Amino acid sequence: MSTVMEASDSDERRSGSGSLPSIGIWWPMLESPLQREILENPSAPLRTLVVRRIYELCDLDGHPLPRGGMRLGSNERAYLAGWVHATHWS
Repeated sequence: MSTVMEASDSDERRSGSGSLPSIGIWWPMLESPLQREILENPSAPLRTLVVRRIYELCDLDGHPLPRGGMRLGSNERAYLAGWVHATHWS
């Protein structure tokens, strides 16, 4: 008997090591231009500048940045979809 497990959200979000802090903490504090950049293509890898800013907002600026392209997982993309709907962001 075998079991097939779906890939976890953390596996989906990273190609390097490390992960992002909870989106509920950093998204409300992230500057509008960076929010727009993420909302333009939420499945795209995040630029290093964006990841660095997220770490700064979460007081993790002393921690090393993850290597490789960080991506938002499905839970983070769902959070953004709800946020866009609730705020009528355009």
